[in-house]
Amino acid sequence: MAHSDRGGSHQGEDTKTHHHAHFQDHRDQDDLNAHDSQILVDYVTHDKINVRLGFLQIHHVYQVCFSIEDRLSEDVRFDPLQTLNAKIESANPSEDGRGHDLVLTFSAAKEKIMQESVTLHSQTDASQSVTLVLHARVLGKGKGTPSLKKGVHCVRVDCDEESDASDWPGF
Repeated sequence: MAHSDRGGSHQGEDTKTHHHAHFQDHRDQDDLNAHDSQILVDYVTHDKINVRLGFLQIHHVYQVCFSIEDRLSEDVRFDPLQTLNAKIESANPSEDGRGHDLVLTFSAAKEKIMQESVTLHSQTDASQSVTLVLHARVLGKGKGTPSLKKGVHCVRVDCDEESDASDWPGF
């Protein structure tokens, strides 16, 4: 949209295009930034929870700590070998008694979007369980270093199998 500098258009005057940037109220932006820095826990159904871990880096192993609200008994059990890339390390009752504080290990094994599922089972009622579906966007080698969400910490970098640092002469 073209507008004149002085509000009216006079013959022979240059017209300039004005671009208007629209910014959200800074309070909304602060909420967005706080939201971006947190692991997102989305309750899909009473027995399925999506957990969004954000951006991770390929060949890195992360410790992930977060809390969920659930209807399971205080004591839960889980299979430590449920998946190759996600393992629950501990599940302790939360202080408020409304759920569990979880610690798990997540291995960013493939580039792009990763999705892994792990399940918690009630110790006292075998029919009660909650499945956590972990979602992560994994950046490939040389694609940058992500800013990790609160509760996500890199604990190990696995060796890249296709590294040029090998001393094997090849063909």
